[in-house]
Amino acid sequence: MKYIFLIVAVLLSLFSFATYMRFPDAKSEVPVLFWVTDPNPARTLQVETFKKWLIKHGHVTADGKPAVDLRIDAANGRMAKKIIQTVSGVGGDVMDLFNGRYVRYMDDIGVLEELTDSAKEMGFDLSKTYKALETELVVNGRQMAFPCNVVCSLLLVNKDVFEKYGQPLPPEKWTIDEFERLGKAYVKAANEPGKQQTNFYAIGVDYTLMHRSMGLSIFNETLTASTLDDERYVKTLDRISKWIHEDHIIPTEAEIRSFNVGSGYGGLTAQLFYRGNFAMIYTGRYMLIQLRRFEEPMKLGAVSVPFDHYPNARISTRTSAMYKGGNHKEAAKLFYQYLASEDYNMLIVNDADALPPNPEYAKGEAFLRPEKFPNEWGIHEKFVNQAKTIAIGGVYSPFVADAEVFRSTQYYYDRVVNKISSPEEAASATKLAIDKKIALTLREKPALQEMYDKLTEDQKVIDQCKTEGKKIPLRLVRNPFLKRYYKDMSMGE
Repeated sequence: MKYIFLIVAVLLSLFSFATYMRFPDAKSEVPVLFWVTDPNPARTLQVETFKKWLIKHGHVTADGKPAVDLRIDAANGRMAKKIIQTVSGVGGDVMDLFNGRYVRYMDDIGVLEELTDSAKEMGFDLSKTYKALETELVVNGRQMAFPCNVVCSLLLVNKDVFEKYGQPLPPEKWTIDEFERLGKAYVKAANEPGKQQTNFYAIGVDYTLMHRSMGLSIFNETLTASTLDDERYVKTLDRISKWIHEDHIIPTEAEIRSFNVGSGYGGLTAQLFYRGNFAMIYTGRYMLIQLRRFEEPMKLGAVSVPFDHYPNARISTRTSAMYKGGNHKEAAKLFYQYLASEDYNMLIVNDADALPPNPEYAKGEAFLRPEKFPNEWGIHEKFVNQAKTIAIGGVYSPFVADAEVFRSTQYYYDRVVNKISSPEEAASATKLAIDKKIALTLREKPALQEMYDKLTEDQKVIDQCKTEGKKIPLRLVRNPFLKRYYKDMSMGE
């Protein structure tokens, strides 16, 4: 019997050793850092450049090799997998998260490491990126992430098709009415009467930017209720529906799907834009990656989206956050320092993978006038100028998950553009849905009730000021869009 126990003990020891050896750190002389990201081929060069950056800055072993081994984990890049792994205690050391929506969610479930102090000490704080990204990176005054790249979209223009149909190029800044007038003239010139329409002025517009340009946010000043039952949102939905169904300057989803586009470079949007079916597309600088793959370069331009009275832009980011349960936090801090460095930022500049996280590197010749792509000269600066001047980050209420807000707004927006609901019905239903979610949050998280009650009192003060025509006390405004709007319009104090 004792031999049986001895054999079992030996086998268990062998199995334990084999299991241990499967862990990367067991086979590496340096900490192994796992980067949970997408399977973009560019990540390979970014990893290799990180290792060179480590050597250049003296983060090396005794024999001069990189002191950290960075490896890609693309298999667990989906949000659901990140949530499951981090709450189970086996998350990747650093993980890509898109925008403040997911940064807030992951912070709320307690799996993110705060970066504030380290960011200031090591040079990857908010001063090293775009000011408008604060709401995407900071939660309750704590920096929780740093960007991998930054998106600030505008309308890319296919100059070739405007020339082909004898139509004027859109102005760099224009109103909603100008967009409609020029769009109607364009589709009339670009399509044969009596035949199926195949050419459109733009693939779509951003309804959030439209209602923000009228001074309307998703939430009130204190983030305690939705304001989307406002007539300005009704006007936004009504105008977009008109552009789709009456003026036909924007295609329906069915019309987009009807195009016969084979598989190829850039996907559906890039191909239809290149082919001239869409004269303009609302996109970020990253679209240039796809457009550069076509054999014949196209003449490109870039203009702002049309506005009412308040020009503004949305800004977003593929950001990176540190896993609180990670074993190599000091090594992870070096990764964030790398993201703010020239070495990493110039990779983003050269690849045109949106804007570099550090705007310091979005102004040289390599960024503004890429040697191999003269057809892009004159448009790169427009992306970064927007990000630096009129961009405003997302508006997030502590009383409702942003994913719920998006689902509600998109659901009722789709009902309007598919002619199921009227703009008035959709606006009222959207506000009601969001406010119901706020009430549900307060029931599920009673600890928030005290803050909600305090902010509700602040809202009463703000509403009274508006009723009396007085300036808004900005110290009471929690909504970052409205705070910026009131400042710019001289409506606050």
